[in-house]
Amino acid sequence: MEVLVKVKKLYQPLRGIKPSFRAYHVFLALTSLRREGPLGRITLSRKLELGEAAVKTLVRRLRDSGLATVDRVAGVLLTEKGVEAAELLESLMIYLGPLELGPICGGCRTYGLVLKGFRKVLEDVGYLKLRDLVVREGADGALIVYCGDRPVMPVSGGFEEVAGTLSEVAQRSCSSGDILVISICCSNSSECSRAPIEAALDLLDP
Repeated sequence: MEVLVKVKKLYQPLRGIKPSFRAYHVFLALTSLRREGPLGRITLSRKLELGEAAVKTLVRRLRDSGLATVDRVAGVLLTEKGVEAAELLESLMIYLGPLELGPICGGCRTYGLVLKGFRKVLEDVGYLKLRDLVVREGADGALIVYCGDRPVMPVSGGFEEVAGTLSEVAQRSCSSGDILVISICCSNSSECSRAPIEAALDLLDP
C-alpha cells in the first residue's frame, strides 16, 4: 500500500540520521490530527510527550511527504492523503491503552491493541513472531489472544481458552477474526505502552 509505505518512511532514518520519535508517535500524531486537528506544535509536543525539536522534525516529514500542511495560525492540518493514512491505521488497529487484568500479572503494567482481521495474517506468519516483536520493542512479555465468542490463546500444539478478566476484555474489545495484543511490563519503562503499536507496524508489510 502506497500510503503505508509513506507512513513507515516517516520514522525511518534519513541520510543516516535516526529521528528521536518512533512508529508509536507517528501513529498517535496522525490519528490525533484526524480526530482533533488542526493542532499547534506545542499541543502536539504535549500529546506525544516529545520535545519541540522532535515534533518540528516530525511535522516537517509529514509536510514533505504530502500528509500534512502547516498554517501559521491554525497549526498542523492533515491533507487528504494524511486523512487517508490515519483512517487506514485506524481500520487496522485500535489502541486500548492501559488495561486492568487483575491477578494475571500482579504489579505489572499491561497495554492492549486490537489488530482488526489479523487472525489469518498471524496464522500465516506465526504468533511467536508477533510476541517476539512486542518484546523486542521494549515489553517484558506479551499475550496474544485470538478473538471470538470463546477467546483463545495460541500455545505450543494448539489453543488454550482464556477466562476471567482477560476473556471479558477480549469479548468487549474485539470481534471474530481480530487479534488482541497485550504488552506486559514489570518496570516503569514507557516502552511498554508503545510496544504493541511498534510491533504491529513492524509486522505490516506494505
